[in-house]
Amino acid sequence: MTFDVVGLCRREPDAETLISAIRAASPLSEVEVDEDRMLFVLRNPVGQVVLTIENGRSVRVPGEVRRLLGMDVPPPVWWVETRAPDNDAEAETAARAFTTALVTATGGSSWSSR
Repeated sequence: MTFDVVGLCRREPDAETLISAIRAASPLSEVEVDEDRMLFVLRNPVGQVVLTIENGRSVRVPGEVRRLLGMDVPPPVWWVETRAPDNDAEAETAARAFTTALVTATGGSSWSSR
């Protein structure tokens, strides 16, 4: 299982914003980019996955965020999903820090699985 955090961004996050948020979350991590699946994978210095971050997706359908997450967020928003290994406090902290930095830079709100 994973701990999931979704950033619901008012402005589309550009590469600079994503990189800045990644550095805020886990400055010592190695970052891999999986262009085929449009993912960023952060690994700690010993190679374990800390975070997996999906590239942002535009949500323009009214009520879609409510249907998926149970919260009202009017469209349009950019949905940026981050997953961390469950029962890993360091990874959960990094996921929350990433999403907080991202939403602070782009406006919006966030949701987490706990």
